[in-house]
Amino acid sequence: MRIFVLGILILLNFILESTVFQYIKILGIKPDFTIMLITSYAIMRGSIYGGFVGLLSGFLSDLFYSISFGVNSLSYMLTGYIIGQFQENIFKDSFIPPIIFNVIGVFVFQHLFYFVSYISKTNISYLHALLNIMIPQSILNGILGIFVYKYIFKLEERNFMKKKIF
Repeated sequence: MRIFVLGILILLNFILESTVFQYIKILGIKPDFTIMLITSYAIMRGSIYGGFVGLLSGFLSDLFYSISFGVNSLSYMLTGYIIGQFQENIFKDSFIPPIIFNVIGVFVFQHLFYFVSYISKTNISYLHALLNIMIPQSILNGILGIFVYKYIFKLEERNFMKKKIF
């Protein structure tokens, strides 16, 4: 059941990111709910889950919106995998890990995205990306990530998440 719910969450997040969340900006900054979802699963379930959620989320994004296919998939997957490496050393009931790892998640994703874009000859100014995207978005994601993490944490504790589909 967990995989089914996870698939629904990824699809719902993609639909909301593509529609409603495009218009939600706080001080001109668009939060990255995909990073929040990936980070939450990486913290709770580890690097394999984090990488898997990142790969699927990035694949959907690449499939519909990317000029260079695979940039989002690779960046999100590696972000989830890297953050998931710290899963065993995290106190999961605290609100501090989502703050820290959402900030780290945005920086990791944006640097990977920038690096892969640079390799694929996409012209993006690093300084502009750092000052106008990475730093503000990481702060915003750190704050909003607490709420997303708490929701997913409570969802993961539900009894139906432990049931097998077949």
